[in-house]
Amino acid sequence: MDHRRCLHETIHDDGVNAWTMARIAPPADLGGLIHGYSDYREHTAGFTTRRELPHAEGVFIVNLGDPISITGGNGERLRLKAGEAFVAGAHLRPALSHSAGSQAGIHVFLPLATLRLLLGMPMHEIADRVVRLDAILGRAAGELGDALAAADGRDRRIGLLDDALRRHLHGVEPADGQQHHALRLLRARPDLDISAIAAEIGWSRKHMADRVRDAVGVGPRAFRRLLRFQTLTGLIALEADRPDWAGLAAEAGYFDQSHMIREFREFSGLSPTAYLARSLPEGGGLVEA
Repeated sequence: MDHRRCLHETIHDDGVNAWTMARIAPPADLGGLIHGYSDYREHTAGFTTRRELPHAEGVFIVNLGDPISITGGNGERLRLKAGEAFVAGAHLRPALSHSAGSQAGIHVFLPLATLRLLLGMPMHEIADRVVRLDAILGRAAGELGDALAAADGRDRRIGLLDDALRRHLHGVEPADGQQHHALRLLRARPDLDISAIAAEIGWSRKHMADRVRDAVGVGPRAFRRLLRFQTLTGLIALEADRPDWAGLAAEAGYFDQSHMIREFREFSGLSPTAYLARSLPEGGGLVEA
């Protein structure tokens, strides 16, 4: 791996909790398909469970440390040993991750549409679920996990993932142009009515809902709400010291602050201020009470 791909590395040790986290850019030939990687090691003495909030991206994580378990939005719990991986689709409810205090692994950041290509299955089949990767991809997932667990150093781990993703994604039939256009407009043009987007493409509203659900797991309206919530949590992270809640609500696209609070509680189970008090640095989730 080219060392220039490491965007930044965070090392933290406050005597209670310690972690090392490196964010790594994707290789050029995968740049349109994945957002990059996070290679992490952590020890947390103050808590063992964290809450992971809904967002509009796919999840692909390989466990490389002590056993962990993940509870999806549907309440089903998945246990993973070192070398085992899981994927998660769009969630409309929080998930929980549990450990004995130590974790290590690699998080692949990727759009839901890319996760759909990787898995070869409609995304609505794993909405609000966490699923073992080998349950979908079989032996190839197990072989990749074993190789990652045995790899010597971060560069080797990232190189193995680069190669595996190239094999699985290159040559796979991409989303059709109309589907891609619909997703792009839902992301980039929140001002456009969903019916207007469907009409522009030449679809009925029902057909558009079916195509969006296939690509990202939820319908167009829910996808937009997830995008808005994801935008909001990103903005909060930038203004964590003294957030202007009304200003953040407007910037994220909510009608007003009360609308933001209602939707925030629906997706997270918390008020925005409670969320802020329980947030971990570097997008590490929330300490679960």
